[in-house]
Amino acid sequence: MGGVEEMSYDLKIIAGDLVINQGQLQIVVDSEKLIQDILKICLTAAGANPLHPWYGSFISRTLVGNANQTSMLVQIAKSQLTTALTNLQQLQNLQLQSFQRMSADEQITAILDISVLQSQINPTLFNVTVKVLSKGLKPISTSFMVNTIT
Repeated sequence: MGGVEEMSYDLKIIAGDLVINQGQLQIVVDSEKLIQDILKICLTAAGANPLHPWYGSFISRTLVGNANQTSMLVQIAKSQLTTALTNLQQLQNLQLQSFQRMSADEQITAILDISVLQSQINPTLFNVTVKVLSKGLKPISTSFMVNTIT
């Protein structure tokens, strides 16, 4: 893999499955890794990993089955996602302090925007978009949906 061993990388996952190409596990680096890291921390339920209970977000618990006013739920969800992304930044800083090499494109320098919008077509769905700026000064955007029906 030529130098990849000493850099930060992750296995490529699509729809919950590892990606294999010509018998080799595929990896993600740079912006693609940052997007995967953002999705992983946002979609992992906080507390799901007993060794790292701080990892993840409470977005599913906030939006799923909650009858509170939509505007209040959206503000809570944005706050929880901001906390999750801040935790990811701190994790990246710890990786750097332990001398793990990371490219600038796989590190968050700033959270630009978090959008949580209830679908106009299906009010049980929330569309979430996260926009960050990488340390490589690339704007990175990724989206996912949260279904409020359990």
